[in-house]
Amino acid sequence: MRAEELHAKGGNCQFPETRDTLRNVAQNYEELARRAEQVVTLAELDERNLEARRVAQEYADDECAVTTQLRPRIN
Repeated sequence: MRAEELHAKGGNCQFPETRDTLRNVAQNYEELARRAEQVVTLAELDERNLEARRVAQEYADDECAVTTQLRPRIN
């Protein structure tokens, strides 16, 4: 992990200004990693939409089947 390397280098650095800079860079890497985990690609979004449509269609099909079976009993 790049952030861990920078934290380690910062911890071993004898110059305070350089140490602080390395620690800030490490924190930036960590923030970028957190944000990258939240990014959803278009392909993932398409996959989620297709799955949602499939589930909705299954629900509609099940409801139609139940209604078809109950219709003769109601009449």
